[in-house]
Amino acid sequence: MEDSILKNLNLVMITKNEESKLRRCLNSAKNLVNEIIIVDTGSTDSTKDIALEFGATVYDYPWDNNFSNARNFGLKRSNSDWNLILDADEFISNIDFDSIYKILNSNNKFIGQIKIVNLFEQENEIRKSTSFISRLAPKGVYFTGSIHEQLDSTLPRKKIDIEVEHDGYLYTDKFKRNIDLILNELKETENDIYLLYQAAKTYYSNKMYKEASFYFDKFYSNLSSYDYDFVKDGLILYLYNLIKVNELEKGLMVIENTFDFMSDCCDFYFVCGLFFTELVAYDSNKYISYFNNIDICYLNALQLDYEIVEGTGSYLAAFNLGIFYELSNNLENAIKYFNLSSSYKYKPALDKLISYTN
Repeated sequence: MEDSILKNLNLVMITKNEESKLRRCLNSAKNLVNEIIIVDTGSTDSTKDIALEFGATVYDYPWDNNFSNARNFGLKRSNSDWNLILDADEFISNIDFDSIYKILNSNNKFIGQIKIVNLFEQENEIRKSTSFISRLAPKGVYFTGSIHEQLDSTLPRKKIDIEVEHDGYLYTDKFKRNIDLILNELKETENDIYLLYQAAKTYYSNKMYKEASFYFDKFYSNLSSYDYDFVKDGLILYLYNLIKVNELEKGLMVIENTFDFMSDCCDFYFVCGLFFTELVAYDSNKYISYFNNIDICYLNALQLDYEIVEGTGSYLAAFNLGIFYELSNNLENAIKYFNLSSSYKYKPALDKLISYTN
């Protein structure tokens, strides 16, 4: 069956100095694709040699500060019916060959969204977030945008059974390159909510919360539609940032205005639990009425399936519930939720349980 897939799917990538991760990526995809097309934008390490080991066709491309231009250069040199687009710091971690076989050998044309599992650092822990990104495209579909580029097509989007792990932002610093490209593009479309979201997220990820506030505020004020996948992530990060900059009154307004739209998302209830904790701690006399909202939020998170950051609907929510009940001197419930959290092998919960037995 894999041989049938190979006939009409190519892998198209852009690279620069990716010798530490490229082999992992190509190993994960080599049995899925017919041809590997690498567009190299100036590697000075062994990136191109590694690509050639896998039989890739390698093109040199002078970097012009535009990711779409580089990707499109490669797509135009692919003669396949379908193209899979990956980055060197990604690798395929799971795939349903039967499903992909049927897709690639049908007459339906659409944009395939693959599941991206992003690794990042938060609270001194390595955590995972999930998103679906358009990365499978039929021949003739190209990218637009200098950074965080998007496939430019009116074809329907469809989630497909390819899961990819990405660790490119773990222990690496791409801040200046990324923010310069985003801000430059915002000069042309200053109210573009996707670019505003990316600018805010980039500053937030770099712990520049004051700078992030400006772009989160603009992102929020320009929202006219909730139809985009990134909006939920943007609103959740907005609430995290409002906690960081202590704009709690504004946060209350955002929660109230977006509650109906966000109420199916574990991450929303999780950040609301954090938010109400901060709110009560900030001014307990004024905000004590929100105290009971804290455990309600975490309990709601545990009832839902849709989570962006792994654990917000399971072990992280359960652990925070344990802390809440511990501080409320409800030790029975505290131990109950520490046990639930520890069942996911979450070390802080395991440590808590050990402390109760000593």
